[in-house]
Amino acid sequence: MIRMAVPAAPSPAASPVTARIVQPGRNCWHVDRASRFYCIQDAADYFRIVRQAVLNARKSVFSLGWDISAHTDLDPLAAPSEVPTRLDQVLAYAARRRPELRCYLLTWDYGALYTLERDPLTRWRLGWRMPRGVRLGFDDHHPLGGSHHQKVIVVDDQLAFCGGIDLTGHRWDTSAHRPDEPARTTALGKAYGPYHEVQAMMTGPAAARLGELARDRWRALGVERMPPLHESPETLWPSDLTPDLTDVDVAIARTLPGTESRPAVRECEALFADSIARAARTIYIESQYFTDDDVASALAARLRERDGPEIVIVSPRVCEGWLERRTMGEFREVAFRKLIAADEYRRLRLVFPLASRSRDVPTFVHSKVMVIDDELVRIGSANLARRSMGVDSECDVAVDAGGDDRVRDGIRRIRNRLLAEHLGLSVEDVARGLEHSASVGALIDSRAHAEHTLARIELAEPATPPSETLQAAADPDEPVALGSSGEFPVPALDATSMGNPLRLWILPALVVTVAAALSWRFSVTLDSIPATSPSLLIGTGLFVAAGLLLMPLELLAIACGVGFGALGGGLVAILGSLVVAVIGYMAGRALGPARLPRWMSRRSYRSVRQLGARGVTGLVVLRLASVASAGSIHLMCGAARVPFTTFMAATLLGLMPAVAALAGLGGLLRVTLLEPSTANGLITIGAAALLFVLALGLRIVLLMRQFGPAVAGHRSRAEFG
Repeated sequence: MIRMAVPAAPSPAASPVTARIVQPGRNCWHVDRASRFYCIQDAADYFRIVRQAVLNARKSVFSLGWDISAHTDLDPLAAPSEVPTRLDQVLAYAARRRPELRCYLLTWDYGALYTLERDPLTRWRLGWRMPRGVRLGFDDHHPLGGSHHQKVIVVDDQLAFCGGIDLTGHRWDTSAHRPDEPARTTALGKAYGPYHEVQAMMTGPAAARLGELARDRWRALGVERMPPLHESPETLWPSDLTPDLTDVDVAIARTLPGTESRPAVRECEALFADSIARAARTIYIESQYFTDDDVASALAARLRERDGPEIVIVSPRVCEGWLERRTMGEFREVAFRKLIAADEYRRLRLVFPLASRSRDVPTFVHSKVMVIDDELVRIGSANLARRSMGVDSECDVAVDAGGDDRVRDGIRRIRNRLLAEHLGLSVEDVARGLEHSASVGALIDSRAHAEHTLARIELAEPATPPSETLQAAADPDEPVALGSSGEFPVPALDATSMGNPLRLWILPALVVTVAAALSWRFSVTLDSIPATSPSLLIGTGLFVAAGLLLMPLELLAIACGVGFGALGGGLVAILGSLVVAVIGYMAGRALGPARLPRWMSRRSYRSVRQLGARGVTGLVVLRLASVASAGSIHLMCGAARVPFTTFMAATLLGLMPAVAALAGLGGLLRVTLLEPSTANGLITIGAAALLFVLALGLRIVLLMRQFGPAVAGHRSRAEFG
C-alpha cells in the first residue's frame, strides 16, 4: 500500500531554503522551545544520565518503552557506593527518599509472548515489590500485529529523553565500541558485541510536551489520577554536559495506529517524505531496519537526479538469525537493491560500523537518526520500516534550522560527532575532512581500510523476492491477523471503557462452591457417588452451571475425574465443555463486537486479539496456546461470527483432548484419595508434572511458530525493539 507522497524537490540552483521542513498538523504534532538540546550517543552515557535524573527528581518520572528490565545496571562503571545503580534499586531508593515522588513505568504488554520474550518476574520486581510511589503499567492499547514502541522518559516535566533506547538489557555500550568490553554483559553475565544507540535529551517546554504525551499514553489505558503537568523551575541538566543546541524549536512526530475513536496518526511517515524531498546536499540515516518500499522509492528518485543529494545509510551488517534474515533481512535487500539500481551518479553509501577490521567485529546499529544537510536532525524510535509508519506507536523529535546559522552549526556538530564515532576519528578530524572533500561519502571512502570504520554492506546473491504475504505478516503497515484461511476479525479494544460484569460473579460463585463442597463432605464420600446415567447427567448440569459462572474448565475437568473417575468424569467434562462452548458462542453472537469488551477481562481480550485466528487451524492454535480462558474464546468467536462448523471442529480438536487428559488426572487423584499409598501418590504427582511440561512445551512451540521472527530476534540479541 503506497501512502508516502513525495513532494517536488527544490531546484539545486535555488537560493538556500529558509522555510521550515517541519509543519505542525502535517508532519509533526507540536513544535515547542527547548532551552537545551543534546544528542546522547550510546547507552553508557544515557543510562548514567537517566540514573542521576531519577535520583534528582522531585515530583514525577514518566517512562515509556518497548521493554524494561529491573536488573538493568545503569552505571556498571561507577565506583562502589551506597547509592544503587540497578534500575529497580534506583527507583526504590528515589521513591523512599522523596515520598512525594511518583514514578510511572509503562512498557509494551505482549501477553501471548510475555513469558518467552521478557523477564517473567517484571511485575514483581518493578511492581509489587516497589514503594507506593512507583507504578508499573503494561500498554495493551495497540492493534493486532502492532506494539508500543515509543522510548520516552520525562523527569519533573523539565528534562526529557526521546530516541531508540529502552531501559533494558543488551543495550549498554560506550561510544568506543571496543571489541572486548568487560562491562558489556547481560544480567546473566554473558558478553555481547558492540551496540550503537542514540537518544535525544532536552529541557524546557519541549520536555513538558513529552510529559503530556506520556500522560496521554496512560490515559489511553484508563488512568486519570496523575501528577498535573508542571515544568519544574529547577534545572536537571547535567552540570558537566555542554548542549549541542540552546533556545531551539523541537518538533515531535508520532505514529499512532487508528482506532474506532481516533484516526491513524502518521506524522513520522510524512516527516520522512518531506525531509527526503527537501534535501539538497546530504541525507544521513541511521536505522536498524530499512524495509519501507515508499521510503526506498523516494530515496531512489533523489539518486536519479543529476544534482541530487548524496545518501549515506548506516545499518547493521546483517540481520542476525535465520528467521530474521528470511524476513526483515530479505525485505531490506529488496530496498537496498532498488537504491543501488537508481545510483547512476555514485552518490549512495550503504555501510555498517566495523569495531575491528582485523577481528571482524561489527557494531550493531539500533539507532534511528536522520540528518538532512545541516538543516534538520531527527532522533526517535521509528525505523525505516513499514510497521513504524502505521502499526507501532512511535515518537521522534526533530530540530529544523529554518536557515538559522546558529542552529545549522549545532546540527553539523551532531552529525560530525556520529561520524567520528563510527570512523574512529576525532570530531575535529571529521570537520576538516568534510571541509576538504565537501562529501560525507568521500570521507567514508578515505577510511575504507581503517581498523575502526564504516564498511560497505555486502548483499547476498539475488534470491526469490519475498512474498507480499510474508511481508504483510512480518512487516505490516496496518494491523494483521495470523493463522490459516478464514478471517477472524476481532474488534478494536477501547481500554478506557472496558468493564467485566461477569467477573463480579466469580467470588460469590467460588464461595457458594466451597460452601457446597464443605456441606457435601459430611454427607457424601467419593466411593458413594454412583457412575450411573442420572448422576452423570446431574454432573454435566453442574459442570455447565459452573462453566457459565466462569469457573476454569481445566479445574472443572479435574473435579469431574475426582468425582466420577477417569471414564465417567471424562464423559461429563467433554459433554459439559461442548455445551458451555455452544452457549458461549451463541452469547457472543448475541452480544456482538461492540458490547463484547464489557463481558471479558482486558487481558483475555488483548491476548486473543494479539494471536488472532483464521480457520480451524488458527482456532486450534488459539486454544492450545492457552493465551486466554476458554470462555473468552467462545465469546470472541461468536461475536466475530466465525462459522459455527469451524468453531465446533476447532473446539473438538483443540479443547477436548486437554479436557480428557485433565479428567484422567482427576481420575488418578480419585484413586489416590480412595486408596492412599506412596505409589499412587507418586503416580499422580508424576502425571500432573508430565501434563504440565507437555502443555508448557506445546504452548511455547505454537507461540514461537506464530511469532518466530520476533521471538528469535529478541531472544538471541534483543534486536527486535
